[in-house]
Amino acid sequence: MFTTQQWILLMALFVPMLTLLGIVWVWRWVRGFHKERAPVSEKLLRPAGESLRRELEKLDEQLNDNLIWTFFGPGFVTAFLVVSKPLPRPGGNLIAMTVVLLIGAGWFAIQVWRMIGLIHRRRNYRLGFAGERAVAEELNQLMLDGCRIFHDVPIEPYGNVDHVIVAPSGIYAVETKARRKRKAPPGKKDHEVIFDGDCLRFPATTETKALQQAKQQADQLRGFLTKAIGEAVPVRAILTFPGWFVTTRSKSEMKVLNPKNIRSAVLDSRLPVLPEQLRQRIIHQLDQKCRDVEF
Repeated sequence: MFTTQQWILLMALFVPMLTLLGIVWVWRWVRGFHKERAPVSEKLLRPAGESLRRELEKLDEQLNDNLIWTFFGPGFVTAFLVVSKPLPRPGGNLIAMTVVLLIGAGWFAIQVWRMIGLIHRRRNYRLGFAGERAVAEELNQLMLDGCRIFHDVPIEPYGNVDHVIVAPSGIYAVETKARRKRKAPPGKKDHEVIFDGDCLRFPATTETKALQQAKQQADQLRGFLTKAIGEAVPVRAILTFPGWFVTTRSKSEMKVLNPKNIRSAVLDSRLPVLPEQLRQRIIHQLDQKCRDVEF
C-alpha cells in the first residue's frame, strides 16, 4: 500500500498530465464527431503558400504532441521512483532507480532533439510562407493589366509551382525563394545577389540549386498544360528573391528578379502575343487545378 505522501505525489503528477491529455483527445474527437457543413459548398482557389500553410498546421500538431510527451516523460519516471520499493537483494533498488533514470533521461533527450528539428523546419517553412505571400502581393497587381494569377499550383507528383502568370505575352512559372540576409564579407553587399547566367552569387555563397528548381517547375507546368490543352504551350521560368537586389550580368532564358521587377518583364511589348483563345483554355485548366480549398 502507498503512504499518504506517496498518494499526494502521485496525484500531483498524474492528475495534470491526464487532464491535459484528456482535453487534447476530447477536442480532437469533438472536431471529428460534429458533422457540420460549411455555408459555401464551392471550393476556393488556392491562396499563396497554401501547401506551406498545410505543412505548418501539421508541424504545429506534432510540436504540441512532442511538447506534452517531452515534459510528461520525467513525470512518469519520478512517479515510478516515488512508489518503488526496495528489491530483495542489496543494492537492487539503487540499480533499478539508476536504470529508470537513464531511460528517462534518454527519452527526454530524444524528444528534445526531435522538438529542435521540428522547430527548425517550422522556422524555414514560416519564412517560405511569408516569402510567397510577399511575392503574391506584387503579382496580384498584374490583374489590373489583364493578367490572371494562380498561386500554389499543384503538379502531381512533383509538388507545386509557387505562382503562375497567364499574361498576353505568355505563361510564366514563378519560383519564390525567401533567403535570410547575413553580414556580408568585406567588399560585398549583404542585400545583393548576382546572376551570371550559370549560378547565383550571394554575399557568402554560390549556388545553382534554385535555378535548377525553377527550370524544373517550368518544365513540369509546360508538360501539364501541353497534355491538358492538347497542343504545345510555352512556359518561361522566373526565379524571384523578395527583399534582395538582383543584378544580372549575362543574358539567359531564365529570369532572376526582385518581385517588384516582374511586372516590367512580363508586360514587355517586344514579346510575342499569346492568342486569346489559347489563354482562356489555359486559364480554365489552371482554375480547375487550383480550386481545391474547402471553405
